[in-house]
Amino acid sequence: MKKEMIIIAHPEREYCERLSNYINEHGLLPLEAVSFSEKRKMLKFAECNPVAAMMIPSEWKDLCENTNPERKVLYFTEDERIKGEEPEYARKNRPEEKEDKAANYMVCRYHPADYMAGKLCEVIGISPGKRRLLSERTRLIGIYSPVGRCLKTSFSLTLGQMLASRYRVLYLNFENYSGFGKILGYSKPSDMADLLYYFLNLSDEFAEKMEKTIMQIGGMDVIPPALSFLDIESIQDTEWDLFLDTLIEKGNYDYIILDLSDYVKGLYEILLRCSFIYTMVPGDGVAMAKVEQYEVLLSSLHYGEILNRTRKVSPPVFRKLPIHPEELIHSELAEYTKKVTEDDFHWNVRE
Repeated sequence: MKKEMIIIAHPEREYCERLSNYINEHGLLPLEAVSFSEKRKMLKFAECNPVAAMMIPSEWKDLCENTNPERKVLYFTEDERIKGEEPEYARKNRPEEKEDKAANYMVCRYHPADYMAGKLCEVIGISPGKRRLLSERTRLIGIYSPVGRCLKTSFSLTLGQMLASRYRVLYLNFENYSGFGKILGYSKPSDMADLLYYFLNLSDEFAEKMEKTIMQIGGMDVIPPALSFLDIESIQDTEWDLFLDTLIEKGNYDYIILDLSDYVKGLYEILLRCSFIYTMVPGDGVAMAKVEQYEVLLSSLHYGEILNRTRKVSPPVFRKLPIHPEELIHSELAEYTKKVTEDDFHWNVRE
């Protein structure tokens, strides 16, 4: 089942994209914000997906009320005198029968993003205290590609170790054949499949089992991938959702890196939860055709927000990369990773 979302729409595409990205990246709301600059696309998305609330231009009011009079709406206005309260004229112009069925407000589009997120919390009915807690949540980083042999895992491990020098990081690998046992030479008694069994069947022992399962690579925590993807391909999307919720609620990590693959049920829903999404795009024609097909599919299934938040990564051909993951942090790939993620993590500013 799809999770509820919040629509942020405005004719100025850059404006609504920046606002939704800010809200998502800073965890200001418990729901994902999706942005639209075209009314047609916005309405089509709202027809096919559960939408908790909308923030739209005031001139689109009639359009949305005719579509779903029950939907909660926060209206943009250009009037800087509006302080966020519903003005008298808005109350008078609303049909009486709808007054108690929907929470409609006005907000000036020039207010700070934090203020707008606060007004959305009022519309949805979330307390300010809960909003502050959510703003401190763990951020998910999704790394995925429809193309194989594209340095996805090497990139994931490199980024994870770079972040681990400053933050608490957990790395999860969802590949069919990760090769971790051979690469690392470990014989861990339990892996992702075992941990998921405890999560789903022995929840009281889950925390202890996770502590015993975790290993470290370059300062970041790692849950060893399942030896056989057949052990976890039956995990449903709702179960993955609960599993990630549990890891986040534990509050032990600033970032959780998800090295994703196609066999994971609910892949697109997981990507929607991610604050940062990286798609590896090799430069050859066949690979680019696969990526284009992936993007067309996302658009046709109304997952365009994934594309809006995706950074495409096209690594050059490196002369030689180390086999052991802990050596990646000192390789050419590390310099490249630092360059392509600079806008997201500001490495140069913090050093």
